[in-house]
Amino acid sequence: MSNHVDHLAPKPKLWGSCRLSIAFCVFLAAVQMAILRDNLGIALLCMSKPIGNLTCEPNHAIVPILPWVDPKQNCEFEWDSATRGRILGSFLYGYISTTLVGGIISNNYGAKLPFMVAVYGNIIFHLLSPTAAEVHTELFFACRFIQGMFAGLLAGPFFQLFSAWMSDDEASLLLSFGFSGYAFGTILSYPMSGSLCDSNINGFGGWSLIFYVPAIISILFLFYWHRYLYDVPDNHPNISPEEYEYLLQNVGISDEPPVIPWLSIFTSLPFIAYILCYSAFLWNVLTMMNNMPMFLQTMLGIQTSESGYLYCIPFILTFLTRNFNATTYITVKNFSGLSHTACRKLYCCFGCIMVIISLLSIIFEENITKLHVIVAISINLALGDFAYSGGFFPTLLDLAPNYAGLLSGVSTFIAFLVASPSTFVNSIIIKQNTKEEWNIVLWIIVAMFTFVMFFYLIFGSAALQLWSISILEVPERGTFRSTIYNASRNMSNIRPSYIF
Repeated sequence: MSNHVDHLAPKPKLWGSCRLSIAFCVFLAAVQMAILRDNLGIALLCMSKPIGNLTCEPNHAIVPILPWVDPKQNCEFEWDSATRGRILGSFLYGYISTTLVGGIISNNYGAKLPFMVAVYGNIIFHLLSPTAAEVHTELFFACRFIQGMFAGLLAGPFFQLFSAWMSDDEASLLLSFGFSGYAFGTILSYPMSGSLCDSNINGFGGWSLIFYVPAIISILFLFYWHRYLYDVPDNHPNISPEEYEYLLQNVGISDEPPVIPWLSIFTSLPFIAYILCYSAFLWNVLTMMNNMPMFLQTMLGIQTSESGYLYCIPFILTFLTRNFNATTYITVKNFSGLSHTACRKLYCCFGCIMVIISLLSIIFEENITKLHVIVAISINLALGDFAYSGGFFPTLLDLAPNYAGLLSGVSTFIAFLVASPSTFVNSIIIKQNTKEEWNIVLWIIVAMFTFVMFFYLIFGSAALQLWSISILEVPERGTFRSTIYNASRNMSNIRPSYIF
């Protein structure tokens, strides 16, 4: 490889490049995260004995594992609502405990180490989950908690890899593609889980396949990661001289992070407004993902296999909405003549109102139908996503581009810390699966979004904050060093619409 030269290197084609292979590594990791995380809501419906008006579809198929463990069929686990809530929340409890750890490890040892540890641990403990559930409920809880801890390590490596491999003019495309794996995995997870619950091939099948099949799919991803994942261009053995020179000139990074104004950060009302919106958004999404499949079954009598297919519809629409917001926001802003802050507030308020209206339509309708609920959830997630992908979430890069990587980690940790108990709180409220109990769950979300909408309308901002301005040295070109601090340098043009 040659050293840096003065002339500008031409931009190599993206197709077939190492840059695209790195983005695809992140895409596959996001898919893995979704299919190993989002299947539990359907799995619990398949595993638990009926409570109240909750039903379960008998299936005498089993997957024998250990000779000294008596395998259980569908509907044989005696779990009350509170226990199911604890199990649903266990993954998230583990996840939030390591979100910052992954960034620190990536900074010190490179992104590949925590990345591979995370994906291997995620697979191993997902494979152990069925056996753990058959041995003891608390062992199942612990297994999901540890799996969440491994998954939480991925947050740091994701941004670490992108900050080392993407130039400003490709940041939007590559990051959006990589993180779209979350939406793709969720769309895949629900119908697959519903079908596996009913599977019976000569007595082989049932609920445990909901865990084994996604894990086996993830194992196939390992071959690609081992072959194409590298920390920085310097370490990649197959990078072309043209692509290396292009990255050398366009991804130079400083080793020294700026001084962090912690007091100003945590007393900044726009940043507080951002965290409140993020927390409410996650509470709503986690409720829709983990609790609403049970609502479809208990309130409407929809079978588990059918609910899996129906429930992927809102997430398909959400995937389309995020792409729409990411590509059309600038056009809408320029056409309307609104300021950047006013346009972000408009998107945020519109999304919040859509969430509120969709839930109120369920609360005040006594004779709800399948079509009504699916439409309401679709409006909640798809149009409500205007508040996220077009509203508050991108403003983190506007408020403090110099600290965007750091603030992203801090805000994600706090938001998940606030929202993770949602499934457990909901399970305490929902004891008999009555409409009145479900109304309380939905009223909590309505109250949250009403409060954060007005708070963001008053204190939200998309303007550069004075405390974020610092004098930065321009690094000498030719140094590839990716840190958790430098992510902000290459994130100023990113469309951050697929983080969750």
